[in-house]
Amino acid sequence: KQWYQRRVAITAGGDIGYTYEDGDIKTPIFDKLAKEGLILDRHYSAWLCTPARASILTGRYPISLGIQHDVFWAYTEECLDENLLLLPEVVRHNGYATHLVGKWHLGYARWSCMPCMRGFDTAYGYISAHIGYTDHECGDYYDFYECDYNDDDGLSFDILSDDAGIYSLYLYNKRVKEIVENHDPDTPLFLYLPMQSVHSDYFAPAKYYECTDNVRCTMQAMLNAAEEMITDVISYFEEAGLWEDTLVIYHSDNGAPDSEYNSNGPLRGSKGKLWEGGVRTAGFLYSINEDILSNLGTTSCYVHVSDWYKTIIQISGGWEAYTSATGNDMPTDLDSIDQSSYLLFNGTDTCPRTEIMLHIDPVKRVAGYYKNQYKLLIGNQDSSASCESAAFYPLDIGSIDLTEIQLFDIYDDPNETTDVSSEYPEVVADLTGDVVEYLSHQNPLQCQLATVDGSNPSDAVPYYLPFDFTDDYPG
Repeated sequence: KQWYQRRVAITAGGDIGYTYEDGDIKTPIFDKLAKEGLILDRHYSAWLCTPARASILTGRYPISLGIQHDVFWAYTEECLDENLLLLPEVVRHNGYATHLVGKWHLGYARWSCMPCMRGFDTAYGYISAHIGYTDHECGDYYDFYECDYNDDDGLSFDILSDDAGIYSLYLYNKRVKEIVENHDPDTPLFLYLPMQSVHSDYFAPAKYYECTDNVRCTMQAMLNAAEEMITDVISYFEEAGLWEDTLVIYHSDNGAPDSEYNSNGPLRGSKGKLWEGGVRTAGFLYSINEDILSNLGTTSCYVHVSDWYKTIIQISGGWEAYTSATGNDMPTDLDSIDQSSYLLFNGTDTCPRTEIMLHIDPVKRVAGYYKNQYKLLIGNQDSSASCESAAFYPLDIGSIDLTEIQLFDIYDDPNETTDVSSEYPEVVADLTGDVVEYLSHQNPLQCQLATVDGSNPSDAVPYYLPFDFTDDYPG
């Protein structure tokens, strides 16, 4: 088979963050896959889940999208820009079947915001920020659905209210099994599995508990359930004869939150912060086929979550196939870097990525930037400043607080214990200049849009549905 006729399964854990072998939580299945594949020791994501998911699917930094400050909230018209070309749209044109199982959280105000209108043949899971693992509710309203789309029949959408009370991982498991068993083995497959685990609310069925004397027992139980699901998913691929041609990409969407349930190990900080604990996440690649993945071990090269966009597109046949099918060229404003040659085959002598423009937040007036071994942090990293509703914050030199600057040698000091800015003023000047240059050509940040009167969910329509929902659309 041609290289691009493969299966790609990308699994994004929720709030798992950075993991380490000597910790109190054990993940033998994930550990085995990582050790037998390629560990991504410097995989970086956004500090929150909406920016991270948007970055994966668009190939852009969150600052390029203007959505870096916060997540998308219910009752607003917040939606991932419908004019952007998403990853599943490209790979579907390249001949792939495309499926999402898990969390969306990229907007739902209009049908055009929904996943089955953004390149996925089918989607199954939830739209909002988080749901209960058994009641499937966000707030007081139900949020569990499935949809599918094809050119002949258009969009179909169904609220899965009969599944209330069933542990959600069992439902995801069943759905993946259906996808794999019904998949045409001659068609390449892209499965996007943004897992609910281990996002709050913290829960697992009793059978997954190994102890009950502290809240970390709940975290271990949740991961036991997640590992059982991953084991089952692998078995489904094996039984269908698809596993040999599959590449697994695993990472977390952001660091773990600051709570008694969670830990980012030795790393400083947590979800919602620019410290390593908020943005450096566990990650690995795995395949049993050396024709797909021959670069094994550990890489310390930078990988940003946006890089999966170009990397997966290259695996799926590249832009030539997409352009041939549509007449459209690759967008020219991508931040993504194609890492396929280096990560899969160690085909380059140097790391493809040497810098990451991690974040610029004009509300908190903070920024984070990596270049070579150095990490520059600008502004008060403990700021709790929040948006004014629907306000626009332009990105310019006033967007960041240049009176507070810290520099870390992130290779020698991964736990960010020693600020070396006074020792390397020339490095500070160089990296600050790069950040200022980024400021000059980024979109303004638009804070949370105002809530829309009559929007969903409501007592009249108690589900997370587009605001123009009617009983006869979709059919």
